[in-house]
Amino acid sequence: MELQYGCRSEYGPLELRIQTGASVNGFTVFVEDRRQEHAAVYEHPAQSTLESAQESAVLHADEYLKSRKEESPFAADWRCS
Repeated sequence: MELQYGCRSEYGPLELRIQTGASVNGFTVFVEDRRQEHAAVYEHPAQSTLESAQESAVLHADEYLKSRKEESPFAADWRCS
């Protein structure tokens, strides 16, 4: 898949985003909780495949939800451009 801009997915109450970076296979992974005043929960650059970056976003979203004692039986449905 040729990715120009990034990917986005709703994940329960969270929003997961992956933006392309300047280097090949460079991404920035974001997890945001729109219920919070400061929505950014996790932001991290990653050198990986797109699939690995998506798995990382879901993993960090699950960890965040567990830390808030919220269940995370959600599935990520990624939309990429």
